[in-house]
Amino acid sequence: MIDTAPVDAQAAAAIEAAEARAWTDVYSAAPEDWAAEVGLGFREVAGALVIQWAATGRRYFSRAIGLGVIEPASGKSIDEILRGWEEAGISMFLLQSLPHCRPEGYEDLLRERGLEPFDAQDRVVRDGSPLEQPGEGELSVERVTAETADEWAEFVQRIYRLDTGPWLQRLIGRPGWHEYVARENGEIVAARGMFIGPDGPAWLGMDAPVPGVMTEDYEPDAALCAFIVADGLQRGATSFLADIELPSPELDTPAYGYFAGLGFRRPYVRTHWTRV
Repeated sequence: MIDTAPVDAQAAAAIEAAEARAWTDVYSAAPEDWAAEVGLGFREVAGALVIQWAATGRRYFSRAIGLGVIEPASGKSIDEILRGWEEAGISMFLLQSLPHCRPEGYEDLLRERGLEPFDAQDRVVRDGSPLEQPGEGELSVERVTAETADEWAEFVQRIYRLDTGPWLQRLIGRPGWHEYVARENGEIVAARGMFIGPDGPAWLGMDAPVPGVMTEDYEPDAALCAFIVADGLQRGATSFLADIELPSPELDTPAYGYFAGLGFRRPYVRTHWTRV
């Protein structure tokens, strides 16, 4: 069973800030002319990172990360975020609530603006302690290189049904970014990325397909996560954070098992809010 001991507000703010740095950097990597064409960008409101990608029509790529956690939110700041998305023609978006969000009554501020809970994620985190070497599995896992960048980018775009133009390939070799694929019989069957921030925390994301959401086969992602944590430790990562995107109240899907086996714990749940 995965450890569910909570963390304090300061620790939660540091975790959310680490993810915000990853999203800031990946959006910064997009070519300026292409980003303008597809309505991709980011800004800061009340200490939170607010991202947007108008062309996708996907909620996950237009979100506020860290609102009410890194610093207190207000009705005014929430209105500013919503107004920015509206001006960009974005109606599919997500705001988040955590147990640590301030001020008291934060969720009431969301409800007053017509927002309601949409879905949730379990945040999982790990410190920088040594990793027990995992056993060899049937899948081979490798880092994406300049030679395999196009193959990886095509796979991620196909799984997510997105057009990322020249964007994704720019992450290969970019400081802090490390992308990985799992192969079966030579073919890519899963991918996941890691961003190691300049202060050490490593964010794990860009998982394709998303276990429990896009596929019922958790084995490729388990192999990727084991490889990534081991590689991240060698590269100086001081901690790791990720999400379980289809949370289970019983904590009983395979994702909880392999994250727990890698030393992760689940300190809190993040709830997404939107207009539905």
